Amino acid sequence: MMRIIMSSIFAKLVGGFLLAIVPMYIAGIFMNELGSQSVKHEISQSLSARSNFFMHTFEQELRSTDLLIHDLSQDSDMQKLSTIAPAMSRLEYYQAFDRIQNKMRLLKSSNQYITTAEAYIPLIEKTIQETSYLTALPQEQIDALERKSDGVLVEWNGRLQMGTVYPDYPRKNKAPNFAILTELNRGKLQDSLDKLVGAGGGGAALVGIDSSLSVWNDGSEASARQIAAELNEKMSTDFSSYETQLEFEGTRYWINMEKSVYLDTVLIVYVPAHEFLGPLSKHRVIFFGLSGFSLLVIIIFSYWIYNRIHQPLHRMVRTFRKMDLNNLQQIELHHSHEDEFRYLYEQFNQMVRRIRILIQEAYEQKIRSQRSELKQLQAQINPHFLYNSFFTLHQMAQMYDFDHIVLFTKHLGSYFKFITRNASDEVSLSAEVEHAKSYADIQSIRFQRRIAASWDAVPPGWEHREVPLLILQPLLENAYGHGLEEKERGGEIAIGMTEIDGQLHISIDDNGERLTDETLNLMIEKLEQPVDVGETTGLYNVHRRLQLKYGHTGGLAFSRSPIGGLQVKIILPGGA
Repeated sequence: MMRIIMSSIFAKLVGGFLLAIVPMYIAGIFMNELGSQSVKHEISQSLSARSNFFMHTFEQELRSTDLLIHDLSQDSDMQKLSTIAPAMSRLEYYQAFDRIQNKMRLLKSSNQYITTAEAYIPLIEKTIQETSYLTALPQEQIDALERKSDGVLVEWNGRLQMGTVYPDYPRKNKAPNFAILTELNRGKLQDSLDKLVGAGGGGAALVGIDSSLSVWNDGSEASARQIAAELNEKMSTDFSSYETQLEFEGTRYWINMEKSVYLDTVLIVYVPAHEFLGPLSKHRVIFFGLSGFSLLVIIIFSYWIYNRIHQPLHRMVRTFRKMDLNNLQQIELHHSHEDEFRYLYEQFNQMVRRIRILIQEAYEQKIRSQRSELKQLQAQINPHFLYNSFFTLHQMAQMYDFDHIVLFTKHLGSYFKFITRNASDEVSLSAEVEHAKSYADIQSIRFQRRIAASWDAVPPGWEHREVPLLILQPLLENAYGHGLEEKERGGEIAIGMTEIDGQLHISIDDNGERLTDETLNLMIEKLEQPVDVGETTGLYNVHRRLQLKYGHTGGLAFSRSPIGGLQVKIILPGGA
C-alpha cells in the first residue's frame, strides 16, 4: 500500500513541489543565518571599536595630564616654595605663587574631565588652586595619593583624582615637599559612558583591576557590580580586548572589555542581547512568519491537489480494478465539480454501460455456442453406442441366444429410456452412476461375464451433485472395448470414488495388458492438443465436455493403473 501511495501522481506532484521549494527554503535559512552572523559580527566590531576608541582617547587625555603633573613636579617655583619659602623675599614669594596658579589653570584645561587642579605645599601650609588658595589638604587625601598602585587614578571619599607627591620615595614618616593633584568630574565621565552605551540599554563601567576604583554610567551600578564580580578572574589575566556573553537575572548580555595597563583599569561595556540584536530578531520573526505562511500555503495547495486531482484519479483507478473482477453492475462514477474529471467520469460511465451490454451479448452468444457444442457432442454418444448394441444383438440372434436377447433388450430399453427421459444436459451423480451400471450389465451379457466390474459407493453429500450427462459410460466403453477386449478371462474394471480435500476423485481402472508406455504418452499428449468437435468421440468427447463445464481445470487425466492397465480419472470440484 505504501509503495502505491509513493508511486502515485499526488506523491510525485507534492514531492516535486517540495523538491523545488525545500532547497530554496534551506538557501533562505542559510542566507538569513549568514546575514545574521554578519550583522552580529559588524555590531560586535562596532561595539569593540567604540570601546577601544573611548579607552584610547581617555588614556591619551590622562597621559597628557600626567605629563603636565610630572613637569610641574620639576618646576623651580614649586621647588623653591616647598623648600626655601621663608628665605624668599616677599616679591619673589608672591611672584612664584602667582606663576604656580597660572600653571594650575593650564593643568585644569589640559583634560575635559578635570574639575580642579591644585598643589599642596606643607612648608607654607597652603593649597594653591587656579584662582585662589586653601589651607592644608587632609592627610588622608595625601595618604591615598601616596598609596596608589601602578595606575594613574585613585579614588578617595567618592572623589576620582590623579596626581603625585614629591618626593615619591619613602621618607620615614616625613611629610612630602609638595603634592600635585587633580580631581576628575565623575559626572562628565558617566556622561561619556552613557554616550558609549547609547540608547539601547545596557551599561558601561570603568573598574580598577585591584578594585581600588569604579565608575559606571548612570543607573547601572547594581548590574555593573555584578558583571564585574563575574568577570573578576578574567580581568586579572593578560589581554587587551575581550568579548564574551554572560547571563544573569534571566537576561543575556553581550560584553566587551578593554584593558588599559597604563591606567590599571578595565572598561566593561555590556548590552542586552535582545536590544543588541533587536532588528535581527524582528527579521527572524518575519522570516519564520513567512515560513509558516508558506508552509500553510503548501498544506492548502497539497490538500487542494489531493481533493481535486488525486482523489478523482484514485477513485477511477479503484473502479478500473473493480472492472478486473468482472463486477460491472455497480460500477458508476460521480463527480460534483465542473471540470475535466466530470467529463472523464461521464465518458467512463458510458463506456462501462457499453461494455456491460457487449459482455452480456458475448456471454449469451458463448452460452448458446457451448450448449450447441454440448448437444453435438452428446448426440455423438447415442449413435456410437446404438451401433455397438445392434451389432451385439445381431450376434446373439445369430446364435439363437434368446435368454440373453430378452435380458439384453430389457437393459437396452432401460438405457435408452434414461437418455430419452433426460432432456437436460446435466443429471445427478447418483443417476449417472445407475445409468453406467446399466451399461455395465449390458456389457456383461455381451462379453459373457469374462469381465467383472466393481463399484465404490457414492460418498455422502455427492449424490445430488449435478454433472454432465453420460461422462461415465464412455469411459466404461473404452475399458471394455480397448483395454479388456482381448482378455479371455479374469478381466477387471474398478470404479473408485474418493473424496480428497473437498473434491471427488472418480477413477476407472482396468487390468488390460495391451497398454504400452508409448501409447499412454500419446494419449496424454493428445489431451493437451486442440480438439475438433466434429470428429470427437469416446474419451476425448468426455474430456471436451468436462472442460466446457469446469474450465481448463476440468477434463480427464490418464495414468498407469495400480492393477496393470489404464486409469482414467475425473476430479469434480466441491461446491454446488
